[in-house]
Order: sequence, then C-alpha cells, then structure tokens
Amino acid sequence: MLAVLMTGIMGTAVYAHYDMLHIYLSPGSLSGVNHSGDTLGGYDSHAMFEEACTHCHAPVHCVTDTKCQDCHIEIARQRTEMVGLHSRLPGTEKCQSCHVEHRGRDAIISAVALSNINHQELSGFSLEHHEVRFDGSQMVCEDCHTEGRFSPDEVSCLDCHEDADGELIAQHSDEHGAECLGCHNGTGAIVEFDHNTVYLLEAGHETTSCQACHADYLFAGTSQTCGGCHAEPDIHTGQFGQDCARCHTAVAWAPAQLTQHRFALNHGDGEALECTACHKSAYDQVICTDCHLAADMAGLHPPESVPDYQPNATCISCHPTGGPEDALPLARASLWPATE
Repeated sequence: MLAVLMTGIMGTAVYAHYDMLHIYLSPGSLSGVNHSGDTLGGYDSHAMFEEACTHCHAPVHCVTDTKCQDCHIEIARQRTEMVGLHSRLPGTEKCQSCHVEHRGRDAIISAVALSNINHQELSGFSLEHHEVRFDGSQMVCEDCHTEGRFSPDEVSCLDCHEDADGELIAQHSDEHGAECLGCHNGTGAIVEFDHNTVYLLEAGHETTSCQACHADYLFAGTSQTCGGCHAEPDIHTGQFGQDCARCHTAVAWAPAQLTQHRFALNHGDGEALECTACHKSAYDQVICTDCHLAADMAGLHPPESVPDYQPNATCISCHPTGGPEDALPLARASLWPATE
C-alpha cells in the first residue's frame, strides 16, 4: 500500500514539475513555421508553447492524437467524418509518425510527412520521382492534392508538368492523351497494360494503331463490336445486317465465308437451296410465310397445341434448323404426327 501511495505521489510531482523540466527533456527546438497561415488556440506556431510541454505530451514522452486535435480540430473532423487525407491514411492516431517535431525553428513538419507515408501501398502511385519540385524545393501533399482532394481522378498532373515544359506536355498529350495515371505510376517506368484482358487483339487487330479505335484518346466505353469501328461497306448495301462474325474473322474482311448457318440449307426437298429462296429482300431477313402459307401454318399450329404461335414471327424459336426433329415437344405432335 505504501509503495502504491509513494508511486502516486511521485507521479503527481513529476507531472507538476514536467513543464519545468523541459530544458532537460526536450530533444530540440520546436518549429516556428506557420505553413497554413492560421492561428490555432491563439498560437501562430508550435514554438510559441515550447516551454509548455503538456500541450502535446502526457508525462513523460507520450504524444497523443487527442492533444494534437485540441488545436487541430479540422483533423479531428476529417477522421470523424471520414473525409480528407487523415481519414484515408492508416495510423493517424500517431501524429508524430509523419509530423516529427523538435527539429529546429525552420523545420516544416508538414513537408517531411512525405518520407513517412507509403504512398505506393496506399494509392498505387510511387513518390520516387515526386519528392522535390522542379525548382528543387521539398514537395508537400498539397502540391498534388489541392483543396484537400485525394481521389485519383481529382489529381491533375498537368498543372505542374505544363508549367515545367508546356511544349513537351502538349505534344505528349496529343500523342498519348491526358490520362497520365493509365501509363505512369510514379516510378519512372511505363505501366504494362494487357489489352487482351479487355479486348483480344488478334490477327488483323494486332497491328492496328491505338488511335484507330480510341479516337481523341477516349478509352472508357469504347465499343467492342465490329460495327462500332467499321462502317458497313457499300458492297453490303444493307443486305447482311451487323452480325459480322457470321462471315468475317479478325484476320481480314476477305475472304468472307458463311460459317454460322444453323438452318439447314437443304430445307424442303433435300437439295441445297439458293440463298435468295429464303432471303428474298435481305440476307438478315427471312419470311417463312412466303413459302409456307400463313393459312396452312395456322391450321398446323392450333392454339390448344401452340398457344404462342404467331405467323412467321416465332418460326425460328421452335425450328432453329428447319427440321421436324427440332420442333418444340408441344408443337411436334400436331405438326409431325408419329408414323408407323
């Protein structure tokens, strides 16, 4: 009991004289730089309360986030409301991990934060080539993340790089577009992109230039259909429709060969029919009732057997190959009665 009492008395004594001991405990002077221009709690900089250690420390050398946030209430708001940088970074309860003090009056404690943040792990973008500005001065978060915006799509690389070399960036943008992060990850290397994970570049598409498909360097939403890039040629004259893969491959437009024709070409009397026998007006249209009279078909498709029957409109849905064997079971009995 006496030991506990003595410990309490000694702790109280240390706390009471803590501010008086700063000359022995302080590892160095506090920063006198006011990087924001604001006055917080009546202070322009940390140096103004250098002799009052308990502003930041709980005895003996424990810095707590709650003490920092007594003045920096905007940081407390970010963490509470999950907005801004301090809501995105891990370990923000340990302010000293990024904002190291006692490095002298001229130390800018907000600038040295860059060396304490694993930016690549957090965002996929390395700061290897973004530690100093073009003039050689130390970069800070606000150089890229203006007005507290930290989403990748809110960062404008061009704001800085155009000022450094506007002619080069203008040419680069013309040739490669303005989506910098699609190719650059901050390491100096070009990001490898496997186009085949999005759209397979094979045969004739292997040598196609990027601009041929991505006009004005617009990548998102690019059509992946043949008709999205290739206008219908005059030779089609509106006859073949837009299902290009039925006749064409990615190798080249020619030779074109019909490779997908489920419907039997010997439909009827067993001999191969001419294309125009079924495709009288266009090759992507078939009007079955030109041969199979609507009145006859209606009789063969009574409502009690084929309730959804509509002349011509539903033929392929029941007869995809044109043969009796592929008719729906319900229709088959009425259309092709079993034979002895």
